Amino acid sequence: MIKMDTINSNDNPKEAAVTVKNAFKRYSDSNVVLNGLNMTVKEGTIYGLLGPSGCGKTTLLHCILGKNELDGGMIKVKAKTNADIGYMPQEISLYNELTIEETLTFYGRLFGLSDREIEKRTDELLVFLDLPSKTRLVGGLSGGQCRRVSFAVALVHNPQLLILDEPTVGVDPVLCVSIWDKLLLMVQMENKTVIVTTHYIEETRRAHTIGLMRNGKLLAENSPTELMTLYNSSTLEDVFLQLCERQHSTSAVNQSNNNQEIRGRFNSMSKNKSQVPLKQTPSCSWNIIFALLTKNYYWMKRNSTIILYVFLVPFVDCMIYSMCIGNDPTELKLAVVNEEFPGISNCDSLQLDGCNFSIPFSCRYIKKLQQKTYEMVEYYDIDSGKNAVKKNKAWGLVHFPKNYTASMNERITLREKADDASLTFSEVQIWLDMSNQYIGNLLRRDTLKECFEYLRELFSECEWPPHLAELPIKIEDAVYGSNNPKFRHSTSSSVISLFHFHLPMLFTAGAVLMEKMSGSLSRSLISGVTMLEIAISLIIIQFVILCIQCTTMVLTLFVLYDNPLLVGNLLWIAILLLSTGVSAFFYGFLVAVMSNSHITATYICVGSTFGFFTMCGVLWPLEGMHWILKPFSYILPITRCAEAFRALSVKDYPLSNPIVYQGFFSSILWSCFFVSITTIILKKNKGLGNN
Repeated sequence: MIKMDTINSNDNPKEAAVTVKNAFKRYSDSNVVLNGLNMTVKEGTIYGLLGPSGCGKTTLLHCILGKNELDGGMIKVKAKTNADIGYMPQEISLYNELTIEETLTFYGRLFGLSDREIEKRTDELLVFLDLPSKTRLVGGLSGGQCRRVSFAVALVHNPQLLILDEPTVGVDPVLCVSIWDKLLLMVQMENKTVIVTTHYIEETRRAHTIGLMRNGKLLAENSPTELMTLYNSSTLEDVFLQLCERQHSTSAVNQSNNNQEIRGRFNSMSKNKSQVPLKQTPSCSWNIIFALLTKNYYWMKRNSTIILYVFLVPFVDCMIYSMCIGNDPTELKLAVVNEEFPGISNCDSLQLDGCNFSIPFSCRYIKKLQQKTYEMVEYYDIDSGKNAVKKNKAWGLVHFPKNYTASMNERITLREKADDASLTFSEVQIWLDMSNQYIGNLLRRDTLKECFEYLRELFSECEWPPHLAELPIKIEDAVYGSNNPKFRHSTSSSVISLFHFHLPMLFTAGAVLMEKMSGSLSRSLISGVTMLEIAISLIIIQFVILCIQCTTMVLTLFVLYDNPLLVGNLLWIAILLLSTGVSAFFYGFLVAVMSNSHITATYICVGSTFGFFTMCGVLWPLEGMHWILKPFSYILPITRCAEAFRALSVKDYPLSNPIVYQGFFSSILWSCFFVSITTIILKKNKGLGNN
């Protein structure tokens, strides 16, 4: 093991503000971040923690703050809660949509300050840090100004311990000097304790104590002057170079022993990890929730385009769905081969009513099909007509035999005495293109229906019993819905449930992930905010958005367009849709927790939505699914909800009906499941990971 060169000054009797003893932290067997580190930060001093990028400085700070947990060792902090510490991360980690005043107000409320105290501290910090107008948006500030605002956030609650992670990275020398001037002034005037990490060694000459860190170890800890004297160097860089060379030469000899010792220490400490040094804040504070709601209000106010999109998307989606789905196709082309009366246009000159058997029945039939908006294209033989269907010039071929009318006359008048030839030539032959099942079935339905329709009219005009021209089946009025429903009538319940799940999921995942990736969420958590408070604030906002979206979708689908009207209890319908949205919120929260990038979250959201879309009954009834997939489709988050919505809105089933209450139970159970998985992941990752 390398012997740490540590020189402790006994001239300063100040109490330790932070003590780290034998700290160990690893992310894997090969990634040891802290390796037996010892550090003492005296109260009322500036401690400069120096080292190259990746040496473990930020990890050490996160362990002091309680964001990460040591695998072994001990951290003792004089500060007892997050409110006693001011933290400035390396990234800006601020909300670009807030002004300077709103930013300081937000963090001030997180730390429990009153509005009067926040206003006073804001005015003081504006002068102290030479900040621009407090009405300026953070997103419109320069890099140096953003650094100073971030510094102001760390100071707004006037903490006794300041932890600044690389505060001078990327700033100009003038600002760097200014930051150090402010630090020294606060230490001298207010007896504050400051820990500053940096990899710019020479700038820490003004610190009272510096710790030189490399490969998870503290190589030396003392005042800059004493270190340069001890190692006979004129610069701190030379001191650090000597220490690095000594560590390298020692580790080369004892590398194998070090690995075994590290492994042994971690194994012995894995069952006895150190406790988080800071006391945890209450799990839920309404003051913090109010601060989060206010922050989210300003964010939405300054992102009006996004909010407009959120409110318009349900209307546009429902409108597009209603306009594109479920309407019967029109102007479909049908090939016609009429051997008894060539020339479709010639039928227009005939009187096609009355009991007149001299008028071709084929013209009556063609006229009926034309009234259904079919476009009849005439061909002169069956082969050319079939060829038109094969070449996609027509969706079907209708063939009338040469003596069709005469044969139909004999079939009707002679009935059972009609010969086989009359029966054969009284038939209309139809060939259909069934590559599109919906269009093919539509053509089959209309050709049969219009045939019976023209025969019914003929029988009525000839004063024959019209029912003889009908099938011996009578379809009564539908119990629910219409006898001639449109496709979207049966799928509207699934569509609205799908929209109510998809939109809140996207909004929640995007909002949480945006803050997570920018670092602002992590900064809020370190400031004492809990995930429960974040969830509650988002639920409140999402509830308002859901109410507006729900109203928009219901009005669009069931009032603006001719979907089945709501006949059930509107209150239970609204509660069902809102419960679906709540479960979607928790799913979006889970997606954000699991994802480390917007791309990953997008893949998860789009992939799951596609799966729900194909398996929830929108495209095809659940009864027609493969027996392997059917059980999975029934337990999806929106399947039972869609069935319950249909039962409530179209059938007016009571809440006691199994279809209805299973929909509510499904939303509740899925919400509990998503919350449980999210909680497990957060506990395993000690929060949101390293972001």
